[in-house]
This record gives sequence, structure tokens and C-alpha cells, in this order.
Amino acid sequence: MVLQARDYAKWYVTQETNYNTVPWYLNTDQLKAVREAVETCSEEELDHHFGQFYRQIAGEYKTHVEPPLQNPVPDGEAIDRYREYKYDIYLTADESEVETTSGIHVMYYAGKGDPRTIDGHDPYPDRKPDGRLEHVAIDLERDQFDAFIDYHLRCQIRDSYLSRGEEPPEEYRVLGPGTDHMMRRSMSRDYVPDYHDYNADIDGYRAEDTFNAGIFAPVLDLIR
Repeated sequence: MVLQARDYAKWYVTQETNYNTVPWYLNTDQLKAVREAVETCSEEELDHHFGQFYRQIAGEYKTHVEPPLQNPVPDGEAIDRYREYKYDIYLTADESEVETTSGIHVMYYAGKGDPRTIDGHDPYPDRKPDGRLEHVAIDLERDQFDAFIDYHLRCQIRDSYLSRGEEPPEEYRVLGPGTDHMMRRSMSRDYVPDYHDYNADIDGYRAEDTFNAGIFAPVLDLIR
């Protein structure tokens, strides 16, 4: 539980001092603000801020959807087909609205235990994002997308509690992919249950919507 202790220490220092040592995936209040800001987006705003992310994760399954990035990893760089797409979210100063989003970052494995990321456009190089969507390709209809984002963010909020060893409130005791940070911990030797797995049997937790989990399974052997 060394990683849990480290995560808790980062969070505790931020709570008790003026030093912000918490990365976005541990900042529960900030993740809640991101979720609320995304919920307020109109359909037009959702398309504007998140449309390219939808096209990227759905385009592998939908012939009528063209992904913005075609074969983003150079030939021979990755050891398999696993790709995880990451998408930064920046809020307005009062955290009430989505200000802008990044380009699409692509994570792949160059070898066992060797994850690498191809960075997309960063609108604020000197600013940390307020949140980040992290997901593999998924067979998702456009009219499911807003519900998908909300559920994904709920799972991330769940992970922010679990990362520091706290049981989340009832609303967030759901199963499904949340933060990459927590998924790696559960797939490593950190003795964390598979909260990211829609089919996991964990007392008190349930999958309210499964969407389509994508291809998370192959990453197991790459992390260990």
C-alpha cells in the first residue's frame, strides 16, 4: 500500500497547507467541479469541446465516424494494438464552465512496463488541467456520449477517494473505468480491487451502465 500512502500524503499536505501538491486525479473537489461544468454544457458546447474525443474513441467501431488521429503511433513503436486516449479539460476561473480542452493524447506500450504518450495540442503549457478523460476505443453511439462522460467522471471521483484509502460516498460506488492512475494500481501488485471492471464483484459497488468496456484486458500483462 505504498502508493496509497503517497497519494494520501499529497492530498493531506494540500488540505493542511497552502502548497498544492495534488495532481488532478486526487483532487476530489476539482473533479466534482469538472463534472458539474460538463453537465451544464449544451449539445452545441458538448460538440465544440468534446466532439473530437468522441470521434476518436468511437471511430474505431463506427464506419461513419472518422477519428481525428489515424494510426497515431508510428509503425514498430508499440508492442500491441492497445491505445488509450487522454483529453484534458480546463475550466473557467470560477470553475462553473468548460473553458477549453486539449488535443488528443495517445498512450501506448513500447514494451512491458513501458507506457509512452504522444502528446496532443496543449492550450496552456504552463497550467495543469482541471480534469482529464482517459479511455480506450469504445462502441458508443453519439446520443450516449453525454451519459458516458458523466459516468466516466463519476468513476474518476470514486478513484480520487480510493487512491488515498477512503471509501467514497454512495453516489460514487460504481464500477467502470475511471483514472488511469487507479487502473494501473489495480492491475499491478498494489492489492487494489478491479473497480474499473464493470463485471467485478465488489461488495457495495455496482455497474449502473456498462456502455462497452473496450479493450482494457490486454494492458494487464503490460503493467506487471
